[in-house]
Amino acid sequence: LMERSEVGPHSFTANAIYGPDAHVSGGEVHCTVFGPNANGHHQSLLIGILWPLGRGNVGYGSNVGSNHTGRIPDQETSVGEGTFWGLGSVIKFPVDLTHAPYSIVAAGVQLPPQRITLPFSLITDGPNNMNLLTPGWLLHYSPYTIARSEVKFANRRMAKRHDFYTGWKILRAGVMDMLVDARESLLSAGRRQQQQQQQSGGEGTSGNRAPASAVQGYKTDKAIPGLGANQLTEKGRQIGIKAYTAAIQRYALRGLLHRLVTMAKAQDEVLSAEDVLRHVGLEGVLAVSGHDMETTTSSTSKVNWPVLPWNEEAHTDPEAQWKHQHSLLMKELPSIISSTTNTNNNNISILSTLLQKCVALEQDHAKRVYQSKSRDDARGAKTVPGYADVHVAAEKDSVALAAREEAESVKRDVAVVEEMMGIATGGGGARSRL
Repeated sequence: LMERSEVGPHSFTANAIYGPDAHVSGGEVHCTVFGPNANGHHQSLLIGILWPLGRGNVGYGSNVGSNHTGRIPDQETSVGEGTFWGLGSVIKFPVDLTHAPYSIVAAGVQLPPQRITLPFSLITDGPNNMNLLTPGWLLHYSPYTIARSEVKFANRRMAKRHDFYTGWKILRAGVMDMLVDARESLLSAGRRQQQQQQQSGGEGTSGNRAPASAVQGYKTDKAIPGLGANQLTEKGRQIGIKAYTAAIQRYALRGLLHRLVTMAKAQDEVLSAEDVLRHVGLEGVLAVSGHDMETTTSSTSKVNWPVLPWNEEAHTDPEAQWKHQHSLLMKELPSIISSTTNTNNNNISILSTLLQKCVALEQDHAKRVYQSKSRDDARGAKTVPGYADVHVAAEKDSVALAAREEAESVKRDVAVVEEMMGIATGGGGARSRL
């Protein structure tokens, strides 16, 4: 038992390691690494689980593993950070979710042996006796869960001696690398469908939008690496691409904004766009802005553990984090620039486009945090008598309000940076007062 971990009444445990702030009560845990801030408060079973990053939850009736496969007890399940095992889920060994952090295995799902590398996914029962996976579901439809978890983990972080095992951001450098790899897998599937369509004499489509032949969806990791033994619809593929792209660009642009705000507070005079771009390593922005999004090679094809957050260089080094954010920003530039209606092609205009994109992504995130909570409010009010009288509505919810305030803070920071550069925004784009 590590610091501030607890095995409560009616629990049975043997040969297990409990990380800081982990809690179990009412279930069985055998031969398991039960990571920090993981919780299992109901009758459930965990055997042979490697869950070093914890932060997840085990629902009632979950059967995660077996002591052997009918031959010898030589199989395990390696679990990703923040995994949620739904009510009555059944997990058959071996399974690897380490590169699919904060994924949800829905109630009653039976998960056959497989490896999944699509983060923030929802796995539910699907047609034809094959589970349906929606990549990035949590990012797109339930960002409230992620925002609340950030607050929850910070408030429940009681361990002192082992605090380095418990304090890290959810959307950090290592997770962003996973999102980049996952998005590339989804994009590559669309490109392969396009090539097949062209070879068969059909009309081509863009790499983002798969042809009509993909309407039946994609099945198993033979169609999309990292899909595991599941199926994915074309709509689900598009949701994943959109969710991963928004998270990656938001992370990179927030790094840019932080760098610029720090610079603005240290300056007493208006600076040229060239000086500002040089300071943030974007002096060559015009040279790359017209190119397509860079294709990357997935690093999740190798079966290995992700870098632990406390071992990430960016975990304690702000310069290393900015270096990582900058590298992602350079790769995302073509996509960001091509999505704007601003036709001006100069340093002032492009930098303003990046700042306004940062504002738009933050406002969209705040909106979706609010919507994901308000949907629960509406459903509860329609179902449970007196629900609205005893539950906090989204309009007053602290998590939703904090997300909105963060969006407003970003907007104010952008105004500070634009003032430093002498940029006036409005109408069709940006114009310099220089």
